[in-house]
Order: sequence, then structure tokens, then C-alpha cells
Amino acid sequence: MTWLLLISSSLLLMLGITLLVMSRLEPGHLHMRDWGWMHVFLAFGLALGVALVPSDAQSLQYRLQAPIATASIIAALAWQLAGASHYRGRPWRWRRTAPLFIALLGFILALALVQLRLAVLAAALLLTAGAWLAAWWLWQGGERHERFVALCFLALGGVHLSGPLFDPLARSPATHLAGTYVQTTLALGLLLLSVRRAHGEAKRVGERLQQLYEQSMQGLVVVRADGQVAYANPAALAMFGVDQGAAVGSIDHLIGEQRLAEARQRFDRLLQAREGHLAWEGERFRQDGRALYLRGTTSYLEWEGEPALLVLMLDDTERQRATAALRRQALHDELTDLPNRHAALDRLGALTQPGAPGFALLSADVDRFQLVNESLGHETGDALLQAIAARLREKLGPGGLVARLGEDQFLLVQPGVEDDDAAHLTGQRLLALMNPPFHIGHRALHVHVSVGLARFPLHGGDGAALLRAADIAMHQAKALAGAAVVVYQPGMATAARGLLDIEQALAWAIEQQEFQLDYQPKYTAGTRQLAGFEALVRWQRPGRGRVSPADFIPAAERTGQIVPLGALILRQAAQQLRTWQQQGLALLPVAVNVSPLQFEDAGFADWLLNLVLAHGVSPALLEVEITETAAMTHMDRVLPQLARLRDAGVGVAFDDFGTGQSSLTLLRRLPITTLKLDRSMVDPLPEPSAGAVVHAACVLAGSLGLAIVAEGVEREEQAAEVERLGCTHLQGWLLSRPLAPEAAAALLASGSAGH
Repeated sequence: MTWLLLISSSLLLMLGITLLVMSRLEPGHLHMRDWGWMHVFLAFGLALGVALVPSDAQSLQYRLQAPIATASIIAALAWQLAGASHYRGRPWRWRRTAPLFIALLGFILALALVQLRLAVLAAALLLTAGAWLAAWWLWQGGERHERFVALCFLALGGVHLSGPLFDPLARSPATHLAGTYVQTTLALGLLLLSVRRAHGEAKRVGERLQQLYEQSMQGLVVVRADGQVAYANPAALAMFGVDQGAAVGSIDHLIGEQRLAEARQRFDRLLQAREGHLAWEGERFRQDGRALYLRGTTSYLEWEGEPALLVLMLDDTERQRATAALRRQALHDELTDLPNRHAALDRLGALTQPGAPGFALLSADVDRFQLVNESLGHETGDALLQAIAARLREKLGPGGLVARLGEDQFLLVQPGVEDDDAAHLTGQRLLALMNPPFHIGHRALHVHVSVGLARFPLHGGDGAALLRAADIAMHQAKALAGAAVVVYQPGMATAARGLLDIEQALAWAIEQQEFQLDYQPKYTAGTRQLAGFEALVRWQRPGRGRVSPADFIPAAERTGQIVPLGALILRQAAQQLRTWQQQGLALLPVAVNVSPLQFEDAGFADWLLNLVLAHGVSPALLEVEITETAAMTHMDRVLPQLARLRDAGVGVAFDDFGTGQSSLTLLRRLPITTLKLDRSMVDPLPEPSAGAVVHAACVLAGSLGLAIVAEGVEREEQAAEVERLGCTHLQGWLLSRPLAPEAAAALLASGSAGH
């Protein structure tokens, strides 16, 4: 009997070790590990508690061996339930269950000290309950093979229960014999159950993987070492236009001759290394010869025991086409299909590398193109630009470049231009090219262009600098009448930078009040007595010195800064009048130039009157000067505001008379008090013809009751002549230069006559 029990224990131990080894191979199957330990502990429990138990229950060996055997049996019970729980996916937490089994072990050992029969009975009941609980878990929802194992657990529970029934100390040979058979059958069942579970899950994983491969949008191809395709999923077959189920054969024709050597080199490298992967992308070909663009990775694997390569691919054809379209859109003008500014600069960057041959860069701007859009519509304007682009592209010489830089600006590169004369001739040819009319719809449109030229490397060492030079020359050409060609000169950039510098500095200068007023006296004709002043703005720029009004006044008008600058000038003039008034001086009117842009504000007149009143001076001490241009082009806004100022007592002077195209009706309509003759009318005096013009102006102004001021009087014979011809006031350097406020105050205090 003892040998039978030892053989049974050995068999259980081997089965347990087998399950533990399998659990190492399948770490996700926790029930294998649990049932493996169950058999190990059960083998030790049977060997120590039954097969090798001493006959003397009072011996030291028995007292040491019995608790160990009992602990092994309780541990086997715990691992048995843990395995059933994990198999069924039930939660099992050793932190909660271990104390319970330790308590049960203590309880049985305590009973053994009281009466061994009670301990044997309690242990039998406990083992029976554990076996039947495991049977219940496996039976619920179980398949046939799982229910067979559940019946084995049920039978095992019966064997445990029969022990104290047949023998109070559970030593019945029938019990142990039945237990050996049942336990061995259960062990084999658990082993087969675990194998079946592992095999089933492996099969499901394989099916899932196969489904992923089959349903994947990513192409998957297995290529043998000889270049033959062993497997291709449906996505790969669809990529290359191969019918499902058809043999692909060699992949050489799909790669193409140009990239075949590179692909073979990549394949050979992986096959030799037998590990790793390589990424690639490029053009491949379908069965019908159409090109497609693929991105993929190639890695080594073994297929059916032979070396092979796994190729994963994504069809990137559409994205590549979209990228190419976006690249073309980014580098080409959509309307004319010419290269745009970005493409032109890229090309210029390549053409201006050190040592590159010289060439001419032409910046051509269509004159008055906005008029075409406004009068004929944008459709006609677009068609005209397309026609210009087509003519330029058709007539462009070899090696040249034509691009569209902006709405109506084109860029041309003409190689082989070595000097300014050749560059100018190139520009004239471009003008001649534009001479024939463009037939747009039923209209024949004549186009003129302004052309600026710059030469590489003389006028710029890189594309951006060269384009700036050509643009500067083009703007110089636009300032000329009609179609014109201007070749860049270095001084042009300095002037342009100076204008930009002034425009950028104006706002800060106004905010910091860097502007001051000088006052040029006006004198009464004949008596040469002081009659008033004209306020002239001056800009003393810190660190730069005085800036000419001829530079900053046009810049202020271009940028709109003339409005805040004009407001500053009027405030300074009003403040100066108040200062002189506080000094007790006899005040005389001060004239201030007002820009047409200031009259854009319908409330300008009211603002000016409030300014004068706020400074506590009479409106009659202020005179505003307007030009012919302001009066003629802004009549609807200027006339009501001038009338408002005139009614309030503010004087109104008509400045620079004789430089424009004023009509007699305009002089009659304007509520002016003074007519100022421009220096261009005074300068030729005393020539008779010039005197006749001045006399006519004086007669006209006198008939309208206007004061007449002769500006720019610099010689005594001029002064005498304008006095003889009828001017009422004189102004110019002969009488006095512009004065600082302190000098003007001294002049007021002295009441001095001009000299």
C-alpha cells in the first residue's frame, strides 16, 4: 500500500511540474500555475501524511511531519480553488484568502491536539467542500470536457468524504486506492483542459491576427529568399492590381528596373543579418504598369522554417499627388500658371550662387491696371493678366525666367546681360513686346509697363537683394510719364531707405513732439510794416539733425500721419499765441497750412474753433492756408468747413496760387480772405510777361476784396515790382527769414519794419 501511495504521489508531482512548466510557456494562463502548485502540494501532503506517516502517533517525527502534511493539504486546497477561479475568470485575491486558509489550518491543528478523529473529520469535510466548489465553478456554463473535469472534482470530494466514514483516521486502503485513481484522472483532465484552453486561445489569436491581416488597409507581403511571394494579403493584392487568389510570383516587375538593384541590396542585407528592419519609400508599379507611391518597412522573419522577408506597405499615392499639387500651388500663380514669388526667389537663389554667370533681372509693373479692373471688371483684368503672361512666356529667350510677383507685377530673368546699356536695351525690348494690343473679348487693350532693371552680381549678391534693387528702379520708372525703363543705380537704395526711415519714425516723433514751429513774418506792401506770420513746421530729429519739410511732409501725407502732425502744429500755434498774449505783446495773425486729409474729418472746423477758444485767443488771430489741390479735389468737404471757420472770424488763405488749374468760379465760391501768389510767379520778376500775369491776378483778387501776398520775395527789384503791380503783402527772405518763437516775439515787441 505504501508503494502504491508513493507512486501516486510521484505521479502527481510530475503532473504538477508539467503544469508549472506549461504555465511558464503560457504566462497568461494563471490556472495552469495554480493547478500545478496544487498537485505539488498534494503530492507532498499524501507522501508525508499517508504513505510515510510514522506508526507511532506519539513520536517526534509524527508530531513534526503531521503539521507539514496538513499544511500541504490545505495549500493544495487553496491552489485548487485559485485555479478554478482563474479558469472561470473570477477574481481571486491572495491577500484576502490566505488568512482564511491559515485560520483553517490552525483550526485543524488545534482539533488534532484535542482529538485526532475530529481533526481528520474536519479536514475531510473541508477538502470535500473545496472539491465540490471547484466542481460547481467548472460545471456552470462549461463545455463537455470542462464538465468532465467538474465530475472528477465531484468524485474527489466523495473520496475525501469516504475517508472518515471507512476509517476514523482515514487510513482505509479502499479510500486511498480510489483517491489514487480519481486524483490521477483529475490530474490528467486538468492537464488536458489546460492544454485545450491554451490551444484554443492560440487558435483565436491566430484567427484574429489573420483577420487583421486580411482586413488591414496596410499591404502585407511575405517574400522568400528567392524573391517569390509566399503570401500577400488582400490590401497588397489590391494595391498592385492582382486578382484575389491569383499567384503574384516574383516581385521584380512590381519594383521596376530603376529601383530593383536598391531593393535587392536591402533584401540581401536583412537576409544576411537575419534581424532588424529597414524603412523605405518610393515609386512602384501595378500589374497594368501604372505607377503608385508606397511607404513601407521590410523586416526579417522565418516563414515555414525558411528565411523570408516581411514587407509592410501603405499606398501613399494620393497624398503624394496632393503634396505635389500643394507644392505646385505654393510655387505657381493660379491665374497665369507662372512661377510665383516663392518659386522666383528659389530660382534666383540658385542663379546667384558664387561664380554664377551674370544676368539681368527685370521687375515690370503694368501701369494703371487698377483702372482696367474698376472700369471693365475683374474678369477682364484677369484675362488681360493671362494674355500678358502668355506673351511673355512665348517670347522669353532660352534660359530665362518669367514669374508673377503680385497683382500686376511680373519678374523676368534674362541671361547674358553684361552692362547697363545691354540691360536698358533688354528693357526696351520688353516695352516693345507690350506695344501690340491685347485682344480681350471684343476689346483691344493697349498696355504700358514700367520696368526696373538690376544686374547680377553688380546690384545684388543674392536673389532678395537683386529683387529689391529691381523694384526700386521700377518705382522710379513709374514716377516717369508713360512706359519707361530705369536701370538701378546705388543711390536709389539710399533714397528709398531714407524715405522708409522717415515714414517709420514719424509716429514716434509726433508722440514725442520732436516738431517745432518757426515763424516767417509777412509785411504790408509799401510801408513794409509787420502784418503777421506764417507758421512753418520744423523737425529736429535727435541724433540726426534737422529733417527737410520736403522729405517729411510728403511722407506724412502718404502714411496718413499728416492728420496728427497737423493737429500738433495747430496746437503749438495756438499755444504760442497765448504765450505772446500773456507776455503783453500786440498780437498779429498767424497762418497755418492745413492738409486736405484734415478736412476728411467733418468735425475739423469745430475742433479747431474749440482749440482756439480753449487757449483764450481770438479766432481772428488764426488763419488757415489751403492749396488749390485741396480745394478742387475735396470741395464738398472743404467748402462747408471753411464757411464755418470764416463765420467764426478765422482767416482763410488760398495758398500756392498759380501752380494749379484754379478757375475764376472756384475763387468766387471759396470763402477766402487772402490769395497767396506762388514763388514761381514772383521769381521771374521784373520780366514784363511775368509782371502781366501777376498784375492780372492782383486785379482779380482786388475785385474780390482779397488781400494778395507775394511769396518768395528775395530781391529788392522783386519787392518793388510786386508792390507796383498791386500786391498788398510781401513775404520772403529779403524781408526776413523764418524766426524762432523767441525772435518772433522780439520782432512783435519792437514793431520793426522789414529790412
